Amino acid sequence: MDGITSSGFKFHVEEDTFDNMELLDALEEMTDDNAFAVSQVVKLVLGENQKKLMYNHLRAADGRVPIADVNKELEEIFKAFGTKGKNS
Repeated sequence: MDGITSSGFKFHVEEDTFDNMELLDALEEMTDDNAFAVSQVVKLVLGENQKKLMYNHLRAADGRVPIADVNKELEEIFKAFGTKGKNS
């Protein structure tokens, strides 16, 4: 599935991406307020190359990649996939 977030980040997610127990484990860690899990979720959903592209897309003028922005992108990607899945 291809999509684009409201910030303009273009992404591709394979159909079977969410059929992954390791992703479920990482999502569970995120719900426990483990900020480190966010990075793992991004990697499992997008892969390392797209992760780097997302971070560069979101990079602030001072070089940081704001965690809140990454969370927002992830939320939009999950919503887009969920919407696509319901219509398939």
